[in-house]
Parts: sequence; C-alpha cells; structure tokens
Amino acid sequence: MYKLFKPLAALILSLMVVLSSCTATREQQIEDDMSDFRTWVSNNTSNIADRSEEDWHQTKETFKTRTQELDQKEDKLSARLKQDYKELKQQFNSADATYTRNQQNPGIAEWERALLGSWADYASINASNVREAYITFMENVRDQKSNWGDEDWEMAKLVLEQLNARKSNISGNISTEAEVKIKALQMEFTTLETAADATDNN
Repeated sequence: MYKLFKPLAALILSLMVVLSSCTATREQQIEDDMSDFRTWVSNNTSNIADRSEEDWHQTKETFKTRTQELDQKEDKLSARLKQDYKELKQQFNSADATYTRNQQNPGIAEWERALLGSWADYASINASNVREAYITFMENVRDQKSNWGDEDWEMAKLVLEQLNARKSNISGNISTEAEVKIKALQMEFTTLETAADATDNN
C-alpha cells in the first residue's frame, strides 16, 4: 500500500506544480497584455492635434479591436488591473473627444497651448496635479485677457469646459484643498468674463 501511495503522491504533486505554473503563466500573460495596452494608449493620446483624420480613424479602429480582446479577459483581471483598464479606456475616450472638438474648432488647440501650457495634453492631468492645471489656466487668462474680445472669451471658455470635463473623468480622490482652490479659480474666471461683457456693453 505504501509503495502504491508514493508514486501517487508524486503524481499529484507534479500535477499541482504544472497547474500552478499554468496559472502563473496566464496571469503573466494578462499583465503583459495590459502593459502593452498601457504603452499603446500613452503613445496614441499624446500630440493628437498633429494627427490626420485618416490616421485618427485607424487609431480608433485599433482601439476598438484591442478593447474587444481585453474585454473578454476582464473577468480574469485583478481589481487593480480592472481599475487600470477602466482608466486607460477613459483616457483614450477623453483624447477622442478632444480630437473631435479640435476638428470642429480648428483654433482650439492653439488656445489650449496658450492657456494650459504643458497641461494642454489633458491625458497628463490626474488627481494629484489637476489643481496646478487650473492655476496655470487662470494665470494665463489674467495675463492675456486685456486684449480679448467676445470671441476670445468664448474660446477661453471652451478650454475651461474641456478642463472641467477632464476633472470630472479623473479617477481617484482630489483633495478637499484642491477642490476649494479649483472652485475659487472657476468663479474668478466667471467674474472676469462677466466684467468683460459689462465693459463691452458700455
């Protein structure tokens, strides 16, 4: 009986090792897939103002194909990777909305660079630095507003609306201090715009 038990135990142990190895391999494959997708999103959401319509259309098709494949594996993702995946999809969709808006308003990209500086790449804005993006925006508004007419204020408002949209899509907790500062800056913009309207009407 003992002689029979030894090879049986060895066989079970071997099967356990193989199963464990297969599980580890699958998990590593999923990690690699997510890492590859993360890099792809990062590369394709930067400098979108320079992309042609045909090029961006192809990029959207590639995104659709990639996410369809990853959606089938989503139930195998850890909680961390699921959140990461969700944020990456939001990042791309935000870039797509920005590209569409840029096509509809060709001058908006130039205004974003003028008012947001490095934050014109909305994908780079997250919970920890969104306050700085608003500060940069309002510093530039204060510096440039003396030469603005109604159309300029409308373009500045479009930039702020896009910044607000990015803030709404950010995952993670924005600190209370940052929220208070952002609210004050948003109110300052409205006050300056209202004052400009009143001046124009006089």
